[in-house]
Amino acid sequence: MSHTTILRHWADHVEKEPEAVALATPSGDWTRQRLAAHAAGVRERLADGEGPVLVACAEPAPVIAAILACAATGRAFAPVDTRQPAARWTAIAEDLRPTAVVTDRAGRAALAAGGPYDDTIRYIDAEDTEHGTWHADDWRDPGTPDAGYVYFTSGTTGRPKGIKGSLEAVEHFLDWETAEFGVGPGTRVSLLTSPGFDAFLRDTLLPLRAGGSVHAAPSGAVPVGAGLAAWLDAGRIEVLHCVPTVFRTLRAAGLTAGSLPALRTVLLAGEPVRPSDVAWWRGLFGDDKTLVNLYGPSETTMTKVYRRLGAEDAGAGTVPAGLPMPGVEVRVLAAGAPVTGTIGEIEIHTPFPLRGYLDGRPGGFAGTHAYRTGDLGRLRDDGVLEVLGRRDQQVKVNGVRVELGEVEDVLRRHPGVRDACAAAVAEDGDADPVLCAYVVADDTVTDEELRAHTAAGLHPGSRPSLYVRLAAIPRTLNGKADRRALPVPSAVRAATADDAPRDGAEAEIAVLWCDLLHLSAVGRRDSFTLLGGDSLAIARLLDRLRSRFGVDVPLRVFAEDPTVAGLAAAVTGGSGR
Repeated sequence: MSHTTILRHWADHVEKEPEAVALATPSGDWTRQRLAAHAAGVRERLADGEGPVLVACAEPAPVIAAILACAATGRAFAPVDTRQPAARWTAIAEDLRPTAVVTDRAGRAALAAGGPYDDTIRYIDAEDTEHGTWHADDWRDPGTPDAGYVYFTSGTTGRPKGIKGSLEAVEHFLDWETAEFGVGPGTRVSLLTSPGFDAFLRDTLLPLRAGGSVHAAPSGAVPVGAGLAAWLDAGRIEVLHCVPTVFRTLRAAGLTAGSLPALRTVLLAGEPVRPSDVAWWRGLFGDDKTLVNLYGPSETTMTKVYRRLGAEDAGAGTVPAGLPMPGVEVRVLAAGAPVTGTIGEIEIHTPFPLRGYLDGRPGGFAGTHAYRTGDLGRLRDDGVLEVLGRRDQQVKVNGVRVELGEVEDVLRRHPGVRDACAAAVAEDGDADPVLCAYVVADDTVTDEELRAHTAAGLHPGSRPSLYVRLAAIPRTLNGKADRRALPVPSAVRAATADDAPRDGAEAEIAVLWCDLLHLSAVGRRDSFTLLGGDSLAIARLLDRLRSRFGVDVPLRVFAEDPTVAGLAAAVTGGSGR
């Protein structure tokens, strides 16, 4: 299986039907010919150089063009999220040592704030790059090596960790999903993923390779709830990839058995799927819309285990991850030996060589084809894998990998913080976890100050949503932080009687807040963001307000007064539209 298979399939589809839509975005459609010409232009700018290429673009079209161009010129590419803090940009540049950077408007602004780069780096403005001349034969077999890619994720030391991968590995996954779920010419596939995550390769290269089309959601906040349902319906999306947290918001969209007629497959990855998710979806659609659980760390290139979820999973204690993809072997190790029916560490063996970490650390890599994930699991007698948690301090929040040690390291660097502990907290069994920072801090340190401090040092997905003040961090007898003894946020914080929401709209909005933030009570002047409302929670709140009050509250109005009282005024006084 050659790494150039992706390019060959793409070139065939461009040549066969050049005016077909390849990429649909809120700002307009890109035909195959237009996207191919854009990639050819970037390729011409990269052809006379060597070394890795940093791709710092917010819009999907220039990122896709850069990925295709790098694959054709034999240069490694490293797409990043443009919303990163300056310190992270600097660390990525130091570790990657790019010889070229492809940017758009958002990328240029982010790089300017992230500090100077080496003068020898070549900067390519994707928006000003002239379209090149495209010939199918130039792309079918360019005769270049598989330089692969690098994606950066959270690191235990507080520094981004670069994970290397190959296009051969990506092709192995794309070939499997194409055949397994019937992705072919005309298939419309969702793109809800930031370019800074390796799932972006799945969501874009899968339809382009198969002759389908990529359908990108509006940049910024991912659509949720009724907004997500409306977007899926309007775009006639057939294949949806998303994290379970986003999928779960569809429960508030009022779906019926006749909803989303074009949608046929939903593939969930990045977080555990709950039995209640399966029961709800199958209760609506039965076998008409396939629900799939995917499992696999970035170190082994996207999914390596999958399961089509059926009626038996709706009543299971744990929804299984499933069986390995063709060519993949999964083992569970206890005391270093493979076991069945016993909990141990999950190890994945791939049919292609793994490339390891950018800094050369071995980490969980065991030889050239195996990776020990750090996840705890159990292999059933029928070969099905169950994933049961982590053996270290890594958690998933909203589908994003978060190293708790990195969060704590940044918090402790604040001069007013004496001690800190981070945890993913869910106040009841059916709640989505939120990232909570427990801090021992001076009385003069405000939540706003802590929020600004972590924003300067952490990727958006790794920033705490909620800050809880403690007199001391509970510790075990050996001095380690005892996360099991940490109080739930609602037990520490309670609204005072004189700050209680008033009857009417305020009381109804307060109930929505408590449900979304998993709190027992809120005050009428509390800030939604300071109580832990991240961008996804804000989107879900605005969606709920629209459904309950029939009013669209613009994000600008929310930002001006993100309190119960402020939102009540917006929905009753016409501040919405």
